[in-house]
Amino acid sequence: MYYKFPSEYHAIDAHNHIWSADQQRMDQLLAAADALGIEKLCISVPIKDRVVAPEKFCQANDSIIEAMSYSSRFLGFCFVDAAANEAAVAEIDRCIIQYKMRGIKLYHQRKAQDPVQAPVMKRAAELGVPVLLHAGRFLDPDAMNREPYSSDAQDFLEALERYPETIFMQGHIGGGGDWQWNLRKLEKIQNDNYYIDLSGSVVDHNIIRQTVDAVGAERVLFATDMWFEEAIGKLQAARLSKKEEMMIVSGNFEKLMQRRKGLARNV
Repeated sequence: MYYKFPSEYHAIDAHNHIWSADQQRMDQLLAAADALGIEKLCISVPIKDRVVAPEKFCQANDSIIEAMSYSSRFLGFCFVDAAANEAAVAEIDRCIIQYKMRGIKLYHQRKAQDPVQAPVMKRAAELGVPVLLHAGRFLDPDAMNREPYSSDAQDFLEALERYPETIFMQGHIGGGGDWQWNLRKLEKIQNDNYYIDLSGSVVDHNIIRQTVDAVGAERVLFATDMWFEEAIGKLQAARLSKKEEMMIVSGNFEKLMQRRKGLARNV
């Protein structure tokens, strides 16, 4: 018997993906969400290329726009590569202002605090939308070679200093590597512009309880990154209070949406 979120939780998956507007894939996501009581899913198309040309990330975002038109339960995140500079900012405006996406998605093309990110971070701050970054503290050589510019907790702390008006979402505490090192770096963080999502395939004992203890329940977001059962299982195993669970499962994301500037603030 699987667990299903109570309807009063209004659960939001803050980090999920599609690769195209394939109806079968979208229907599978919605069916999985239905089975587990997840009302809405934040989706983006992750592109692993070292440098992503504007035409490629615009095409990826077109798939998200199509998915959003297919179901209002899909909340889009706009993928860009900051190296495209003005083209990246223009695409953010297209996605966020014209098509009502909820945030910006960056992958591991460059680290969070890289000065090249400045135009994207500035526009995100002006719009009041969060920037979700792929993250991990990798130790094995293969992973480090694959993703040399993945951001870890120290990178996020530096990014918060460099871009103090920008809201950051650190992706998947359970995404691989040394998650405990990440938490030690973040322990007792007080910055209201920092959030972390609980997604990822790692299901180590007490990973979510330790995350909440380190950064506070008010900075943790429920997310699956496609690992649905793992995400819910980790959350259940943390034995949080109902108040903490409701903050993580939907309340914190809803508050994030209230920070949008000149844009609709509904989830």
